[in-house]
Amino acid sequence: MAPQSSFQGSRSSTKSRGRKKTCFCGERPVLRTSSTAENLGRRLWGCVNYHMSLLFSIFCFKIALGVDIGEECDYFAWAEPGGQDPQIQRLKNKASELKQELQKAKRKFALALAVGILGWTMAGLLLYDRLN
Repeated sequence: MAPQSSFQGSRSSTKSRGRKKTCFCGERPVLRTSSTAENLGRRLWGCVNYHMSLLFSIFCFKIALGVDIGEECDYFAWAEPGGQDPQIQRLKNKASELKQELQKAKRKFALALAVGILGWTMAGLLLYDRLN
């Protein structure tokens, strides 16, 4: 069984996003998505040879075909627009959703409290009326 890489990748234009056109080994970087626990879903630019040693089966396949394999290149750059981490944005969105849920819960509680007070008041009046 081949080792699993912790990144998913796709080719994308680096010129339009203002990124480096080539990495340390001269290849065009590819846009990847991290699947590590620390950076889940975070996008990054990396070399096509990034962590080549993890992709042993691909390495063996290329050797069998006689394809020239570049050395492992550790070019890496985060690809967030404006430097904002998507995890931070997700957490901000979650906080906003939780605040809205809290407001709904407060309104429901206030309504239930008002209905409860009204119910006990009515029950007290009915009991008072029966006793007198």
